Amino acid sequence: MNKFQLFLETTHEDLFRKATSELGALFYRTLDEGVYEVVYFSGSRIAIFKGKPTEQFAQFIRNVGYAVKSLDVDEIAGQVKIKEA
Repeated sequence: MNKFQLFLETTHEDLFRKATSELGALFYRTLDEGVYEVVYFSGSRIAIFKGKPTEQFAQFIRNVGYAVKSLDVDEIAGQVKIKEA
């Protein structure tokens, strides 16, 4: 039997939050003009949010996430490569 995994790319805050939990790790970096790239990773889930978050969502990201220099998701290899800020 195949193992199912979730891979989500979204610009919708609500969908991103519903697809993630406190069991994984949240990494983020800020791009131009308040745009965030956020990656949630757990053993069976990768969720990516890229966009300009509301202030409430941005505060959540900063409170529970880790700021990093770069994020690279390789869907084929099933890897997330992160460089610290």
